[in-house]
Amino acid sequence: MNSQRNTGKIAETLPEEQVICIRCGLCCDGTLFLHAHLDPGERGNLPEKIERNSYSKQGSDYFRLPCGYFDKKCTIYNQKKANVCSGYYCQLLRDLAAGRLTFNEALAIVEDAVNMRTEIIELYRIISGKRRKTYFKKLLRVLGRMQERSTEDKPAGMDYDMLLARCNIFEVLLIRHFSQSGEFEKMIMK
Repeated sequence: MNSQRNTGKIAETLPEEQVICIRCGLCCDGTLFLHAHLDPGERGNLPEKIERNSYSKQGSDYFRLPCGYFDKKCTIYNQKKANVCSGYYCQLLRDLAAGRLTFNEALAIVEDAVNMRTEIIELYRIISGKRRKTYFKKLLRVLGRMQERSTEDKPAGMDYDMLLARCNIFEVLLIRHFSQSGEFEKMIMK
């Protein structure tokens, strides 16, 4: 969550964009990112739950995701929050603004992505037997560690392989619609 819509200044968003952002939240809930970048001087002036999850690393400030103010939607959308919260402008919003997608198409993409993510997490819970709350980026880390530990003699298992395949498909959807502009094109052009 590092980029802003304009260089240095956030442009006003359209009401349709606000509806999509509030309903989506994939940049807030641990699906796209593990942490969000804070601008210099923001720490100490943030809402409590963001402040509580903020940290510094190598001279930069961040806060951990999922955001404590995200509960199926942003609960502080129209209130003071970190600059990055208003500054992240995903490809889906760019496509909507450019007329490449209609409002209803954009909402359908958000709904499909949220449903796919929910299904993946539920499948992980079924396979692993773990009921603890998790989020997509954390699930990817767990699956990565499992793959590293698996060997020819002791593979992770077909269920985990199928789950990983679904995660890979979901990641392509995320990169195509919810990452920064141009990320999908960079990926497919390699």
